[in-house]
Amino acid sequence: MKLRIVERALRQAGCQILSEDGKHTKWGCPCSQHTTAVPRHREVTPGVIRNIIRDLACPPKGWLQ
Repeated sequence: MKLRIVERALRQAGCQILSEDGKHTKWGCPCSQHTTAVPRHREVTPGVIRNIIRDLACPPKGWLQ
């Protein structure tokens, strides 16, 4: 999945960028209890997508497809 699609889905789910240090962008969910790291590659692998969905438990099911 393309990085811009993942970032758009995160923004639409109410998530915000917390920091952009290193090779990853740190995102936080709307409740500010959950965070995840998204690599800055053009393509995000299916395994990373699964980790993002698992890490951010607040958005409704199916928010990132």
